[in-house]
Amino acid sequence: MSNLATWEDTMRKICKGVGVAAAALTLAVTLPASAEADTLQPSCSTTGANGTVTVPGFSHKATYIVVALDLYDSLADGHHVRIRLITKDANKNYTYWPWHADYDGKGSSKEWNTSAKDSNGFINVAAQVARFDGDNLLNSCTAWALGQTPLHR
Repeated sequence: MSNLATWEDTMRKICKGVGVAAAALTLAVTLPASAEADTLQPSCSTTGANGTVTVPGFSHKATYIVVALDLYDSLADGHHVRIRLITKDANKNYTYWPWHADYDGKGSSKEWNTSAKDSNGFINVAAQVARFDGDNLLNSCTAWALGQTPLHR
């Protein structure tokens, strides 16, 4: 066998090996990991208000989450709007976190950045948005990030 034939045979084997490795790498990069963290972003609208809760990097049973709450007042009615986080932990307990209010009227929007901890681990998060007259809740909506979770309160 000539040196040229040996070189061509070697190059074919290298190229074939590189192609198989590249295909395997592409497959590994495109397949999601089963425990991969996701951004959860439940949002809802009710008369006079809409809002979103964003939880970047959420992973099932995480004990600490970073949270952004975004709220918009859409109605010139003299009432204020509020948003809060609701969480469900691995023991199926619900936590209703404090309300965040916007008193600035129609067209105003607010954002709050916060965090939450639960030693049992979070399995779901929700946005609850409402319109208030003083401390009286007039109307509200709730949206869960990971499907319907019934509220017990």
